[in-house]
Amino acid sequence: MFFAMIPRVGIPLPGFVLLGATLLCAILPCAGCGDPSGGHPAIGRVVGNLPLVSLSDASQPPPTFTGKVTLLNFWGTWCGPCRRELPGMARIAGRLATEPGFQLVAVSCGAGGRDEITEITDITQSFLAEQKLTIAAWADPSGMARLIAGELLGFSAYPTTYLIGPDARVLAVWIGYRSRDEADMARALVAALKLLPAAGAAPGPAAAR
Repeated sequence: MFFAMIPRVGIPLPGFVLLGATLLCAILPCAGCGDPSGGHPAIGRVVGNLPLVSLSDASQPPPTFTGKVTLLNFWGTWCGPCRRELPGMARIAGRLATEPGFQLVAVSCGAGGRDEITEITDITQSFLAEQKLTIAAWADPSGMARLIAGELLGFSAYPTTYLIGPDARVLAVWIGYRSRDEADMARALVAALKLLPAAGAAPGPAAAR
């Protein structure tokens, strides 16, 4: 059984509030280390489709979370802990590049509630090129994916990463960043990939160790 990782150093999510048809955002102060207690409320919840846009191919449909093991990561180029975490995430994705049962959905977020797609694309691609990182980046232009994640999955700080099993249920959560996260995620992924049907499982997971 997977469990929620305790919160570490991270940046609280802007508080999204619907006022009529307008999505407002209030920036909260930076967070420190959290209380090392209990499980995360997202564990066991089903993740449905999220209105995300691919930053490499705008015609690509939003990702689905059934039938694959997914790392769903909310991050921002402006977020210090995110910038420290992302290289490890890219290494994991690289090791599992030939594993058809795995996907990384890294959602690049601005500091506000909505993101202008051209701007977030330029900022994200420039950052990834500068850092020499190869990942499949997504965006949430309307802010609705973050709103849904906040209500359904308790998303409240950057970075936050959800490990989602092939039945679309959340298996583990990492909030904030600490240096051991890459190894923890790799171990959790190896176990999660064993949940895939035999026809969809390849020997690739061992490469993540």
